[in-house]
Amino acid sequence: MNPTVSDTIRLARVLCILLLVYAHAQPYQPGLPESLFSPRGLIHYARQLLGHTSVPLLSLISGYLLARLLSSGSYRKALGHRFFSLVVPLVLWNLIYLTKEVAESGLTALPAAVAWPNAVLALTAQPAMAPLYFLRDAFVCALISPALMYLARRWPRTAAAALLLNALLGLDGVLFLNGAIPLFYFAGCVWWVRQAPIPTRAMPRGPVLAAGLAMALLAAAPFVLPPAWGASDPHSVSYAALDIALRAAGCVVFWAAASTLLGSRTGDVLLRFEPIAFFIFCTHGMATGLWWMAIERTGHADAPPVFLGHFALSPLLALLVCVPAVWALRRLAPRALSVLMGGRSPSRQQMARMTRPLRPAPLARPRGLTP
Repeated sequence: MNPTVSDTIRLARVLCILLLVYAHAQPYQPGLPESLFSPRGLIHYARQLLGHTSVPLLSLISGYLLARLLSSGSYRKALGHRFFSLVVPLVLWNLIYLTKEVAESGLTALPAAVAWPNAVLALTAQPAMAPLYFLRDAFVCALISPALMYLARRWPRTAAAALLLNALLGLDGVLFLNGAIPLFYFAGCVWWVRQAPIPTRAMPRGPVLAAGLAMALLAAAPFVLPPAWGASDPHSVSYAALDIALRAAGCVVFWAAASTLLGSRTGDVLLRFEPIAFFIFCTHGMATGLWWMAIERTGHADAPPVFLGHFALSPLLALLVCVPAVWALRRLAPRALSVLMGGRSPSRQQMARMTRPLRPAPLARPRGLTP
């Protein structure tokens, strides 16, 4: 793969996973806030604009990379790798989460016996650690990848239309927990099959600005459209249509952001954390939850400046937990870390690079003085 494309993919992955933290960062509020310009409304808006919208690019990249892998290797080998890198962490992290819940609340936190298959494997419903349903759906995509590759070669438009209809109406039953994932995964397969050029640093500004404007408007739609239109009802077709459009625009914007940041100082810092991006993905809810628990103990969690500050800084707060956790696990239980990360354990040099941006810069030497 072209090194620039490879580095942009790596940068896009860590950027999207850090933005995904916004989708699950506290504070939570059921339903739609009354006003977009209230503190809770701003959090809801940012959650949609940055958090949920960053996931589709991860699906597209996964489809592209698996299609590339299948073109040069066997399906059985690729599926075995996906099982170890997706299903095994799915099970282990859900068990860890359930153990945490028991430690906090006692045995009453354990799910009923009939709920364990979903709690651990997300067979027909979200798992105990809700964000990990993505791993389950990504594995199902890998499972049916030969069919997706065949459709990408023979009937890409028809298959894309069918997957779009499925994302809007949920026609597949429980095959996928989120119908948008196979749609964008298939888009990645088509991109590889068609050998379409991948834009990197030369993306035209017009389409990117249009996609950014579309994101801003679509994320605000539930607040401004009449309730009868269903834009604020997660179970309506209108909501699903807006969501798909928002996600598609997000793919353009976040890929353009990664392309722009590549080679910059900010991009270099983000790339240093890419080796633990999967760990951040699996643990970001618990990582930000630790900070939120500490804030709640102070009694100031309901103050708007406090919860707005926590939400705004949540990706950084997740990093401040995840980097030391990976460092400790790498020293104390490296094999366990490798399994928890699906074989993605960082090297010593990579860990050293992650802590470098956190160190204070050396004092400048005054001019005219010799050492």
